[in-house]
Amino acid sequence: MNYAFFRIIGYHIGTNFLAPYNQTPFVRRGKDLAAYTTANYLDNFEGDISMIGYWTDYFNISKWYRWASFEDIPYDYLETH
Repeated sequence: MNYAFFRIIGYHIGTNFLAPYNQTPFVRRGKDLAAYTTANYLDNFEGDISMIGYWTDYFNISKWYRWASFEDIPYDYLETH
């Protein structure tokens, strides 16, 4: 995930953040994920939801979270306890 993120953001701002990752076993998957994201991302709410779903499916972690309805969020969720 980090490789894909830094590859995409680096492309947009013209900086190479990938040197620490180039000798790791994660390069191929990171490149694949970055390429898919760059080609398929839609810059809107639905695009965000879709890409989150793709990334979590890609890494087989889609059961690590669940979406909550806005109405189900407690009114004091920003307050510290």
